[in-house]
Amino acid sequence: PFTTLQMGRMEQVYGWQGIRLHNYPELGFRLLGNCDIPDLAIFPDRYKSLENIHFYAGQEISALHLGLWALTWLVRTGIIKNLGDHAGKLLKISRLFDFLGSNKSGLHMSLKGTGADGKPRETTFYLIAKSGHGPLIPAMPSILCAKMLTRGGLAQRGAFPCVGIITLPQYLDALKGYDIRSMEARMPA
Repeated sequence: PFTTLQMGRMEQVYGWQGIRLHNYPELGFRLLGNCDIPDLAIFPDRYKSLENIHFYAGQEISALHLGLWALTWLVRTGIIKNLGDHAGKLLKISRLFDFLGSNKSGLHMSLKGTGADGKPRETTFYLIAKSGHGPLIPAMPSILCAKMLTRGGLAQRGAFPCVGIITLPQYLDALKGYDIRSMEARMPA
């Protein structure tokens, strides 16, 4: 279990549960489930008007995603104490399904709120990675911060979130040259 902001209040949810289906451009449908990341704690403090924040992750291979979902119920009910104790065996099992997967992955961020004009606005931003370049999506902020540190462009030291330090254009520029493309889908108001 972990907490996330829902309707203005921190609510408990369970990892890999809360299954949903999302249709990614160029990738098709992927199953997603609740996932705990630092942003769930960082964003409500930084963006005071935020009412909801959810983070979902998913396995490309639906059978593996559903298997993980089923295992989370065994943890939630107490039948299994910790899935980490079984990581080696689970990794071996998951590798039996590798032939069903690809080297393609995606990330999306959906934002819904009120625009500067006072009208409702909704947009979804996508990053679609191919050629196995998906791990660069979450790693790039750390790479950019390390480069800033080595060049003397970042005075802050220690562990900290990169929120407000790296701009979206800097991030997207750093992904150029990799098989990753960004796109935005605006919804009509």
